[in-house]
Amino acid sequence: MTSKDFHIGNVPLRIGVQPFFHIKPLVWFLKRLAPELDISEAFPRELSSLLVNEQLDCALIPFVTVLRHPELSVIPGITVSTFGSSGISTVFSKVAPADIKTILVDQSSINSIALIRALFRIRWSMQPLEVLSSHPLSPDYPFFESDYDAFHILGDQALKVTAQFPRIIDLGENWEQWTHTPLVHAVWAVRKGLLGPPLNRLLLQAKIQGLGATEEIVQEGRKQLDLSPDICRDILKKTSYDLTKTHILGMERFHFYMEAVKICPSSLNLNFYHGDHILSHRIEKNVS
Repeated sequence: MTSKDFHIGNVPLRIGVQPFFHIKPLVWFLKRLAPELDISEAFPRELSSLLVNEQLDCALIPFVTVLRHPELSVIPGITVSTFGSSGISTVFSKVAPADIKTILVDQSSINSIALIRALFRIRWSMQPLEVLSSHPLSPDYPFFESDYDAFHILGDQALKVTAQFPRIIDLGENWEQWTHTPLVHAVWAVRKGLLGPPLNRLLLQAKIQGLGATEEIVQEGRKQLDLSPDICRDILKKTSYDLTKTHILGMERFHFYMEAVKICPSSLNLNFYHGDHILSHRIEKNVS
């Protein structure tokens, strides 16, 4: 790979990344491997919009965005996933889960909001009112002075408010109990029409090297999050960065429930980016 590989004409490729600690192994070496890239940081909802509108060439976006926009293609071999409890996407409640009537959901999220809808409506036969926050939720929000019963908090901020709440619904844990599959939070996705740049090789190499530098990332996370190194290590340990056949099953199951709550088409091609060509995997509604 050379610097010319990551330009369109004379313009460097535009890459979007999330600001969260748990994604650091995927991006830790990215600028060192390809310093010419134009890398910007934004929350998941904004990254999805920028990629769909072709203002980015590639971005780490919520998987549900790919289901809603199957013209995007996915980098093979990489996800941000969890199997069981993760702590990175959580609903905190002031009341018993069965009594939740209103949820304030973090406006920067997409995947977790969709999963909340499926869990409450399909698994628990509940339909609480979802209200989108006006800004990302953080530990200084006046949770107990507000009228909402529960709060969805995303990423690093969720790790900082756990002690405030007696009742916690970990979305990854509930997904695993429900489906026995991994929960795919995010994927690298490439905009419609882009072919040629070896982004699949670059991003896989960045992942491999990042996973070999977890202690370096932990020390950076300790300063970033003001949490102990052990907690930071645990976050990375609970996060999977692979995309295997088991993850594909999780993606298919996620599509099944997203279609059930009218969020995505009943069938679609999940496209995988291989540089100069695309391979497709058909996802149908009738996944058992």
